[in-house]
Amino acid sequence: MKLILVKPDLTYYDKYNEMMKEWRDSNTQIAPWFLDEPFNTIEEFADFIQMLDQTELGNQDKRFCSTTSYFVIDENDRLIGAASLRHYLTVEGFNTWGHIGYGVRPSERRKGYGTEILKLTLKEAKKKKIYKVLMGAHKSNIGSCKVIENCNGIFENEVNDPDDINEKINRYWIDNK
Repeated sequence: MKLILVKPDLTYYDKYNEMMKEWRDSNTQIAPWFLDEPFNTIEEFADFIQMLDQTELGNQDKRFCSTTSYFVIDENDRLIGAASLRHYLTVEGFNTWGHIGYGVRPSERRKGYGTEILKLTLKEAKKKKIYKVLMGAHKSNIGSCKVIENCNGIFENEVNDPDDINEKINRYWIDNK
């Protein structure tokens, strides 16, 4: 299994739409934060790419930190998932969720991709001198908790999901030196 992180760009329009249709049809949680509905036009997708570029530069909503977004591609150039790397933590909920968010499209889960995506994103965090990485996962998402633990995540605590009082979030720290 060989995965690479790529910056989202217009060449991924069709692959993105295919992945997001699969995700929507599965009725499972979509992550990371920037993934959403398929786009109707390439112009809408271009606006989306521009928003991601501006978010990386810190030019979007000032309540949120600069975040680098990645698509995850396999050796067959198939879009497997996505990852986001927050450059620092803020009080706007990201102290709950942490530095890294990632997701694997439903048809590719339980194949080790989550662990590989997190390892690749941790390398990017190290390049940005983020040596202590906070991670959060819904307590009910056993697969994601295992991925974090596979990458040496040390459980810190359990907190309430700020968006859903019925959900708990497990928080972990990863030493990324």
